[in-house]
Amino acid sequence: MRAAGRAQGKPLTTLIRQPEFLQFSAFGQGVLFGCDQDWFHGFWQRKAGCGPCTGSNILYYLSKSGRLSLPMEVKDRDSFIRLMEHSWEYLTPGVMGLNSPYMMQSGLDAMLAQLGTGYVSRVLDIPANERERPDAATAEAFIREGLAGDSPVAFLNLHNGSVSHLESWHWVTVVGITGAGDSAELDIYDNGHRLKVSLPQWLQTTRRGGGFVYVVDSGSGAA
Repeated sequence: MRAAGRAQGKPLTTLIRQPEFLQFSAFGQGVLFGCDQDWFHGFWQRKAGCGPCTGSNILYYLSKSGRLSLPMEVKDRDSFIRLMEHSWEYLTPGVMGLNSPYMMQSGLDAMLAQLGTGYVSRVLDIPANERERPDAATAEAFIREGLAGDSPVAFLNLHNGSVSHLESWHWVTVVGITGAGDSAELDIYDNGHRLKVSLPQWLQTTRRGGGFVYVVDSGSGAA
């Protein structure tokens, strides 16, 4: 975990240890932040492939940080597409897409088991019904736990609320969180772009909810 403490006048920040692993300078012009679902070859894959794309970001990061071996060597855009195609087999969107955090959990867990790892995924569901949702502090703590454990966090946003620059019905990859409480801001990689999104703003204004998923060592004692 990288953290900047408030004692030095800086906002509390939690990042995955090496976010640069998901910053691709050799895959196109300039720096791309994470993979892009538009790399898929099929029309439906390009339209609905945000979940497999996000899953691929997580698998690739775990591989680059030495925690698993991928079924293929990934060294350029074409080979990353093969990883995305592999993820698609486990994270296959239905008619409504990959529209539940538990679908991401199921697909990730199947891939992690197939690769012979000791990793499993954890979920925080954000229901559409506001009265059933966890509070903002719980959501922030969950995201921070994943990042502190050096896992990118998959974020399903079924409705963007008042966050105009965040696409609805869409999966993205969270690599960091800065600030806390009302000022908590997510650092997001989305189809090659980098976004900053207010966590409390999204939680307070989303009408359909979504969820968060991260990967943890099953032997770490995490619930």
